[in-house]
Amino acid sequence: MRPRFSNRADHVMESYIMQLISVANRPGMISFATGLPDRRLFDTEGIRRAAEDVLGGPESRDSLQYGTTEGLPSLREKIASRCRKELAVDAQAEDVFITNGSQECFDHMGKLFLDPGDAVAVENPGYLGALQSLSVYAPRFEGVDIHESGPDISMLEAALGRQPKLYYAVPNFQNPSGMSYPPESRIAVAEALEGSGCLLIEDDAYGELGFRGRPGKSIKSLAPEDTVLTGSFSKIISPGLRVGWMVVPDWLKDRVRTSIEATCLHSGSFSQRVIDAFLERNDLDAYLRPIRSEYGRKKRLFLDMMEEELPDTLEWNNPEGGMFVWLRTPEGTDAMRLYEAAMARRLVVMPGRPFHVRGGGNTLRLNFATPDDDDIITGMRALRDAYRDIS
Repeated sequence: MRPRFSNRADHVMESYIMQLISVANRPGMISFATGLPDRRLFDTEGIRRAAEDVLGGPESRDSLQYGTTEGLPSLREKIASRCRKELAVDAQAEDVFITNGSQECFDHMGKLFLDPGDAVAVENPGYLGALQSLSVYAPRFEGVDIHESGPDISMLEAALGRQPKLYYAVPNFQNPSGMSYPPESRIAVAEALEGSGCLLIEDDAYGELGFRGRPGKSIKSLAPEDTVLTGSFSKIISPGLRVGWMVVPDWLKDRVRTSIEATCLHSGSFSQRVIDAFLERNDLDAYLRPIRSEYGRKKRLFLDMMEEELPDTLEWNNPEGGMFVWLRTPEGTDAMRLYEAAMARRLVVMPGRPFHVRGGGNTLRLNFATPDDDDIITGMRALRDAYRDIS
């Protein structure tokens, strides 16, 4: 006889994305499906030098030892400085906690705030990884539709009236849609949160990947006491090092510290020090410039191929940053049929429905960052043929 799984385990959403990654890795497949950055842009030489700095320096053994729960002080200061400079957030090092990627931040917020049946407001569509992370705690998801003009504020206000404890949002180059909140939407969100008893989890995983800069101030800068700001080095330096961070208000620090300690003691000492040494060696803006430029170039190629190959019955957006294009098939159609037809032509795309609390059956998320130029061209022709197959 084996022990029974907990009720909580039954609530965990399956990872559609990880299933697709295994399919995308099969020989001969082209993938527009994943959320992976372009591995060709990883600065392997720079990371090697940073690792040598760590292991060859006077604190080399400290990098292999247990560390503090909050994280490496010098790295926390660098993150706080970046938040002040780029996000208008009045952050100090003591406000920053280092995590194992930003995904861990969502789990801590769920652990600290959610009981089964509690409401959580989420973007519709929204990042599937956050939905999966929070689903462990059996909440009731309240979807807030988002558009090119930002979230539907009346829908957000209605959701807040149902007293959610958390609102999860990606205001910059959102996953999955690539959309961003305009400045006026950020102000409206901050005003709606005031006095609501709802904590915003503001995920800035893609904020550094703007082709023309950031689309606006952080909501954290407008509602500092109502917001936990999260970020990551996964999309800009290395996802494999698993270094993320969150900036939390004073009233939450002790609880976050205890949650991290109970979960993992602290994030990896060596990874933190490698990231810190890398940032010490490199001007981050200069380092990011060619990455932003390359993603912008690939997006233009991607959209040019869409314009050339796909019929005008399909619609898509033109993101100003990030990694994703959002495609819509005609209303009333099922994009899963296009997903299946594309798979038959050895192209993997990501269906939009799993990103939705409701609706989304006629949407697909397409990643322009991961494939190379040849795969973009060949893959878009495969998508064209797949759409013809089902039309």
